[in-house]
Amino acid sequence: MTRKRFFYKLPVIQMSLTILLVLSFGLIFYLIYCKRKSNTYVTFVQKTNEPISKDCDLYMIFSVENNKWWELENHTFGAQYDGKFFNNTNHSFTDWTITAKVPKGYWVDSTWNADFSYKFTDSKPIPLEHVDSPEYKRQYRAADDEIIMKKNPSSSGTVVNGKNKTDGEPFMIGMIMYTPHLCTISDIEITGRFIYEPSDSILFFILIAGIVISFVTFAVLVIIRLAVINEIKYYEVRQKLDSDIIVQSFKTFANFVDAKDPYTKGHSLRVAHYAREIARRLNLSPHEQMEIFWLGLMHDVGKISISDQILKKPSKLTPEEFAEIRSHVTTGFEMLKDFTAMPMLKEVAKSHHEHWDGNGYCEHLKGLEIPLEARIVCACDSFDAMNSDRCYRKKLPKDEIRRQFEIEAGKHFDPKIAKLIISMIDDKFVDKIENIDTTNDINYKA
Repeated sequence: MTRKRFFYKLPVIQMSLTILLVLSFGLIFYLIYCKRKSNTYVTFVQKTNEPISKDCDLYMIFSVENNKWWELENHTFGAQYDGKFFNNTNHSFTDWTITAKVPKGYWVDSTWNADFSYKFTDSKPIPLEHVDSPEYKRQYRAADDEIIMKKNPSSSGTVVNGKNKTDGEPFMIGMIMYTPHLCTISDIEITGRFIYEPSDSILFFILIAGIVISFVTFAVLVIIRLAVINEIKYYEVRQKLDSDIIVQSFKTFANFVDAKDPYTKGHSLRVAHYAREIARRLNLSPHEQMEIFWLGLMHDVGKISISDQILKKPSKLTPEEFAEIRSHVTTGFEMLKDFTAMPMLKEVAKSHHEHWDGNGYCEHLKGLEIPLEARIVCACDSFDAMNSDRCYRKKLPKDEIRRQFEIEAGKHFDPKIAKLIISMIDDKFVDKIENIDTTNDINYKA
């Protein structure tokens, strides 16, 4: 089992975290944008000879109702000027200043919803009842035709709300002003700044929703990952236990076989290592390399049924004794036929003495009719037999073994596998295996 096959190795957690970070940074940048926009002053200019569009973002209309103007004895006029402040945006407007043109010599008597700045003239048309007032005595200044109205900085009620926060009624400011003649307030200039609340835009709610969803997704994935890791740890412990059971079981069977003949001690283990190396050089998968190791370890299990006298006989075997030796392949097949977890185990036990040219036993299979695993184990079994001391002869020199594989390639052995055995002799891989420690459990692990 390899962890990389589990879904938690896919980058879903990294992706959800990336999305969460991107949306979070997006929200931060959006908040910074709103703050900067809120600190930016804008100006709107209304010229007298230019009509005002109802679609303008911001504009001001001053009007005098018929019953709210009067004429004084000195033929000056007083009137109540009502100013309607229209904001057609979704953003509140604050820190505003309104500058407008009025006739020279005006006098303002009272105001509401704004702070006013006045510049009066010497010939100001002040009502007679105001002549003795303190305000009148302070009016001697330079002549000007401009009046300035500002938001009261201490009053939140003078913020001009956007259309999304009002009931449709405009913000009202006004004054009572005396002038030499009835006038229209003209050439209005409005300066101020919009308050860009993040919640004024649907983008804010999209970012918030995205952050919440991605955070929940990330948290769930992390919890799942932790659960999977804990589950994997359990299975790894279980797998190690199962692996140890397999190792110990196979080692026990191999030891049973090897114990019958001291000359073949470690034979099955060496064959298993040679077979796995050939599988590696054939570019088989790690799983297939592991499986062929077990196949090599168990290939001679049928020899348990062979008598010690035959296995240890130093002289030539009789035909009957040779027939009994050969029977170990069918015996091994019968012993392993119920081992369904690894079906090839019984096939290798039965076919590892088949020859490439069809002259082997027990079914006289030929060429590719022989399972690949059996062809590999056959070559490894023969190599180790030639490379080991036996009761009837000493082991052969490496050069002689190499020559035998060159001769028997295409006859006894699969030519491709014979070449790989020769390469393992040449690069001295076999030297690492021939004296392997048969008591060390690590050498029995595929």
